[in-house]
Amino acid sequence: MALHRPARSASGRLTFVGCILALVLVPCAALAALPQPVEQNIGSLIELAQHKNAAVNPDDFNALLDFVSKASGDGRTLVPNRRIDGNGSVLRVTMKTSLSRLMRYCYNPAIPNYLLFPSVLRTSGWYKGSDLVDKDTKPWLHLGHLDKPVALWGSEYEVNAPDSFGGGYYRYDLNRLIILTKFGGKNVLISVSKQKDKSTVGKKAVILDEGEWSYFYSGINGLNKGMIGWADTYMYDSASVQVFVEDGPNQTSFMLFKWLRAGWAGMNVVMKDHINDGSTRFANAFKRIVESDKLPDPDELALRVRELSTMSEAELEKKTNAYAVAIENIAKTSPAMNKSEFQKVVENGKYAKILNREERLSAILVEYLKSRLGKHPLVEFAPVPVAAAAAATPAKTK
Repeated sequence: MALHRPARSASGRLTFVGCILALVLVPCAALAALPQPVEQNIGSLIELAQHKNAAVNPDDFNALLDFVSKASGDGRTLVPNRRIDGNGSVLRVTMKTSLSRLMRYCYNPAIPNYLLFPSVLRTSGWYKGSDLVDKDTKPWLHLGHLDKPVALWGSEYEVNAPDSFGGGYYRYDLNRLIILTKFGGKNVLISVSKQKDKSTVGKKAVILDEGEWSYFYSGINGLNKGMIGWADTYMYDSASVQVFVEDGPNQTSFMLFKWLRAGWAGMNVVMKDHINDGSTRFANAFKRIVESDKLPDPDELALRVRELSTMSEAELEKKTNAYAVAIENIAKTSPAMNKSEFQKVVENGKYAKILNREERLSAILVEYLKSRLGKHPLVEFAPVPVAAAAAATPAKTK
């Protein structure tokens, strides 16, 4: 979540002068609103995500797809209408991968989402009753014959990774709608989320090493943010619409429209720039992962996830203890960790004691992915035998 502390000024006159200076000294790109038909489509999709098995009409998204297919640039100058009583932002990126390959990672119940989005998620999972779990576990197979739109609904939970503004983490539930369709002869994936209720109360976290996806989760209520560390904060609501368009056999463009309302005492303190920052972290890390030639094939990655998720309690304890010691060592050189309440959590390897099984597994799985991508894992893993990797990996399709 991104939190913003309101700026304090000595007088309205100083604020006015500051604004004039900002206009003179800081060059700004012209901001642009979204076309009204696009706004209407976005509203229809967010509403549709909350009504499982409702009728899906192409009129609910064709204007949006036309807009996305013609878009260029990174989308940052676009300003969507306020929704859920909160600000929104837009981001656009391109990725060197096919839509089918992307879906085999991101919409595969055998691979947890946090493994592909480690810069923004700590843990995540699908609830029983979701189409992706109970009905259609390989949705990418629809891409070869999309005579009409295919819609899948589900419910999931997420716990976010800390951002650079608030330093907090939250657990929240989402309704999810996935639509697969054709537009202009191209395969398209639309993924829509709408938060169900307000999140759990925010807890303090620290970014230890953003590039290595290393974070500290304290388990202590509040924010790791100066004068407002005491506040009981919540993510009150969120919504997003993601559109993936397969532009070619090895190229997919992605456009994200996102809204967030969060703060304390019912007050929203999230600004457009905060959402932009989180969306950029999400997109940049995801792009680097899916474009890496070191990323295991989806089938192999799913196999390793299953193997590590079913390791013995003794082995999980061993790896978690090693992880806790590594976090303690990193904390010794992190100014943000120089607080007695944090030191009490990590000293003498005690960090392992506050992690439940799911939190332990998510940490170990992310470290495993780091080991495969050539990063610096905090836990050691046995090398994968070449024969075993080959057996789990079919011919690679980008």
